[in-house]
Amino acid sequence: MKTEILKVLNLKKFFQMINNNATKIDFTLLKPSQVLMKNIHVNWLRFTLGKTQKHMPVYLNRKTFELCDKNIPFGFITIDKQSTEILTHNLRSVYPEETSKLALNIIIPQKDIMKIFIQWQRYRKYWWSSITTTPSLFSINDMKLENNEANVDILAKFPFGSFPVERITITCDDNESNNYRLSCTMSLENALFIILLDGLSNYSKEEYLRLHRKITPYKIAFGFNFEDNKNKERLSKLVQVLFNKLEGNQIAALLPSIPMSLDSQIKENLQMGVTYTAIVDETTLENGIFQLLNSSTMLKEQVHVADFHEYASSLFNY
Repeated sequence: MKTEILKVLNLKKFFQMINNNATKIDFTLLKPSQVLMKNIHVNWLRFTLGKTQKHMPVYLNRKTFELCDKNIPFGFITIDKQSTEILTHNLRSVYPEETSKLALNIIIPQKDIMKIFIQWQRYRKYWWSSITTTPSLFSINDMKLENNEANVDILAKFPFGSFPVERITITCDDNESNNYRLSCTMSLENALFIILLDGLSNYSKEEYLRLHRKITPYKIAFGFNFEDNKNKERLSKLVQVLFNKLEGNQIAALLPSIPMSLDSQIKENLQMGVTYTAIVDETTLENGIFQLLNSSTMLKEQVHVADFHEYASSLFNY
């Protein structure tokens, strides 16, 4: 396991190591990690609200929840963020030491306990499978009874071990009213490590970090290819226009690293899990056509700049 964790922490576009020794590593999250965690959070929130809002109100923070009149059933979301920028990873564990806690809590009457408990086990396992490139990675362990609560864990099963990614619990919320609380609790930092471990386990020979297109930090990156420096400024302006259109359509994009070679630009994009690379060259200035490289297949297709933003929207329409 230590070897696998070191592979994750050595993803230089995602982490910056501060201090390290034989048992512990101090590190910070670079922008791609931060964006990936944000995407996980947003996807979690959309899924959660999609499964609850037709059936019950869900309060997005504790303050709003405490001020409102509440009829059973109802839900509320809590998040306890870790407060330090420098994280510590004990290499005997799969997860960092300091992590946030993200939880959905649903208050339900006693008669609905088992139905909702089983239902949300299915929902949460499905969600984990929907944001990774290995849907079969996840399973649910047997129910345990501990300290007047029932709980199950969703597990990620890798060849080097199984690790809990989320806990679902049922506890008595109010002895007088006989209501119960279902809680689904996970950590964004832990989710980040599980998703990167999964991406590395599907690493391609081209060094593509295979992340699900729903949550990858950047969906489309640009690559420059030019021989005449006179065309550099014109290409830069064209790429900026295309970039702005993608951002306007809520498609996360990445501008090219210059003066890196095109091969180096593509390799960098693959290592960040970018789904597509748009390769713009001097012929694009003549006919408006560029090549769009699919990171999964390494196949290229031709796209015209006039059609690009609509075509890109269709690629990420889910």
